[in-house]
Amino acid sequence: MRNVQTLRAALMAALLVAPLCGQVVQLDTIRGQAQTLITYAIPDFSGTYGNQIATVVRDDLERHGAFMAAQISPADSRTLDQADRSSGQIHFRNWANLGAQVLGQGEVRGAGELSVEFALYRTANGQRIFGKRYSGPAGSLRRVGHLIADDIVYALLKEKGYFASRLLYVQTAGASRNVYICDSDGANAQALTSGTSLNVFPDWFPDGKSVLFTSYHEGRPIIYRTYLGGGRTSTLLAQPGMNACGAVSPDGRKLAAIVDKDGHPELYVFGVGSSSGKRLTQNRSAESSPTWSPDSGQIAYASDETKARPQIYIISAGGGTPRKLTTESFSRYCTSPAWSPDGKKLAFVAHIGGNFEICMYDFGSRQVYQLTNDPSNDEHPSWARDSRHLAFSRGGFGGTRLMLLDSETGKVTPLVTSGSASMAAWEP
Repeated sequence: MRNVQTLRAALMAALLVAPLCGQVVQLDTIRGQAQTLITYAIPDFSGTYGNQIATVVRDDLERHGAFMAAQISPADSRTLDQADRSSGQIHFRNWANLGAQVLGQGEVRGAGELSVEFALYRTANGQRIFGKRYSGPAGSLRRVGHLIADDIVYALLKEKGYFASRLLYVQTAGASRNVYICDSDGANAQALTSGTSLNVFPDWFPDGKSVLFTSYHEGRPIIYRTYLGGGRTSTLLAQPGMNACGAVSPDGRKLAAIVDKDGHPELYVFGVGSSSGKRLTQNRSAESSPTWSPDSGQIAYASDETKARPQIYIISAGGGTPRKLTTESFSRYCTSPAWSPDGKKLAFVAHIGGNFEICMYDFGSRQVYQLTNDPSNDEHPSWARDSRHLAFSRGGFGGTRLMLLDSETGKVTPLVTSGSASMAAWEP
């Protein structure tokens, strides 16, 4: 077995925050201009579970960042909704006078097997924006609510929604770390691993049916794959020494990982399920946190080859000369890159003003934006499928929580606040 201290040092290099890379043109405190929020009214749906489903929809929109609930009292909302339903005619002018630009109304039929009808309108002219029917067992009512919220986002913003997607994260309890899965709002959390060992760096296979993670279950870092829904768990990568930070390419064919079989933590690419890999980096520095471009052609990662302080680099998945993305003039310590699904942005962590903050490099404008500005340490960003929202971990004296960040407005909302949660990974 390799020297234990060497293994520990290599794993710590992967766990620690790494430096930023790339040509930095500009730093803004918050990205984007002030936006006009869309005001909405969504009264409780009629029928069984109507309140629960409507609450999920309202809470999703409230977290998004582009919407705001119209300031209508619950009593007025019920009165107006009942008047609409009893007359069979929607009183759009009344809703508009109370500040709602859009109105959503729903009806739930059934109890065991649900059938939910929902329609969204513009109150200014009564235009029906869309109407749709959703179905599923009673146990899926929260998912139905998330699907409705996704459809509202797309109808009004022409942007993909993320509410129906799931989230992986790591929960710390004492000396153990285990991988959990939850809904996009932190609800329905379930453990995917158990025990007292370290289970870290979770990530998704592109089809959403299985996940991978790094575990010390066998005494050294090995990458495992587990199938959701009670499926089997198997070894994915077990090269000599350390195997960590696994990331599957969006086309599902390749696995990027940090392996130290040659004496140093280096970036490798393997075929999924193959033990034959290609070493992409050739230096005595420590590499960490690989993330794939959406076309599976490039990998961004963190490396401390410059004065032993990490920065962000990009390299072709087939090998070649790495391109440095960030510079020490921006931050002397950058790490944890995360490529957005649309390929236009790269989130990362940078040490700024004594704290670790979430930043973003925009490939189009070649500008860097500082997205968080908090006395706590913000780390491990992960993009939602809409390429607008990020999950990240915020650490302080009270522990570590998962937070939701709207990269367009800078709005931050808690996601998982129980225990100590970190290392989020959104479902593709």
